[in-house]
Amino acid sequence: MDSCVGVEQDLDKAILKFNNINDHTNRALEDIISQVEDLRKELSKQPSNTPLTSTQAMAVTDLAGSVKQNVVQMSTDHRELHATVSRVGKSIDRHFIADYASVAPKAETFCNDTNRPIMEQAIAQHLYRQGLEDVGDTFVAEAKITGVERTCTFALLQRFAVALAEGEPAPALHWAERRAHELHNSPLPFTLHRMQALKLAREQGVCAAIEYARRQFPAHAARHERQLQAAVCALAWCTPGAGPAPAIYQHLLDPKALGAEAAELFIKEACGLLRLAPLSPLAGAVLAGARVLPALHDIRAKMSHPHVIAAWSDDELPFEVDLGEDGGGYHSVFACPILRQQASEQNPPMRLLCGHVISRDALNKLAISAKLKCPYCPMEQSPAEARQIYFS
Repeated sequence: MDSCVGVEQDLDKAILKFNNINDHTNRALEDIISQVEDLRKELSKQPSNTPLTSTQAMAVTDLAGSVKQNVVQMSTDHRELHATVSRVGKSIDRHFIADYASVAPKAETFCNDTNRPIMEQAIAQHLYRQGLEDVGDTFVAEAKITGVERTCTFALLQRFAVALAEGEPAPALHWAERRAHELHNSPLPFTLHRMQALKLAREQGVCAAIEYARRQFPAHAARHERQLQAAVCALAWCTPGAGPAPAIYQHLLDPKALGAEAAELFIKEACGLLRLAPLSPLAGAVLAGARVLPALHDIRAKMSHPHVIAAWSDDELPFEVDLGEDGGGYHSVFACPILRQQASEQNPPMRLLCGHVISRDALNKLAISAKLKCPYCPMEQSPAEARQIYFS
């Protein structure tokens, strides 16, 4: 983060200097054009082939000198701007490390015959998850990849999220209405109905929005009273001739901001409902790598204890990486959340009916007679119903 701040400061200086030079150059050009136009009008008043008077000749000479001086000044400013931009590049080189080979000495193993097909499948799966079917088809055909599902539920959700970000809530609303009984405790239905009401206000008028609100909002009034009041009040600034809205309502009246918020909430709630990972394997791996590489490099550079050096001799990531609210935790091997032990062939990960995963040793320790209560949720089940998970 400190590196980003350092580069941002140098970039801000370059942008500020660019804007100042741009403003100064525009003013100088406008002034020169105005003087040329005035001189041309004055000279056009004289008959053709009439010699210039001494005053007119001096005015032309002065104007030519002014133009030359401004050209020289603009060239000087441009050279100084080029130096400022070059400093930004040097700042990036100074704050960021381009070569991470010291902390990833086995990165070339991704290109061997065993791992390359796995990488290509992960890339193709990510493309299809993002709804980029045409790109995915071309990639699969040219790389001759097999075993990748072209259609997936997440791709459909992604299309709904893209529509929300573009200001169209209808597809997501239709999806949510079909699952209303599963989303009765979720803020998603109200968020989508609020977005639709404000969209109607912009396109069809406030009356259409109020009519829609009367049909849809009463079911959400108890849980979203304050947000509902704000949405209804925001309708006052959707009328023709309305002045600038107060700051408290500007977010609601900005279709892009409202759509981005709804799209993020939709992906989160839909993935939770359908038990889908919000990140593809490729996106999760890239996010983990982006977050962990600077820390790994710092550890590598500053610590030389023999016990620390031994951690780099294995293929396993020496610690867990937090990917944030959506990504959860990332580790190159499964570690039991109960016993804090890494999985092995003798102690493999086991998936419970509720979806939580623990190790076989933890399963045996938690099982009481023929019953097992999940340590993370209230579901009771039989230990025999647990299934072993295999990671490829």
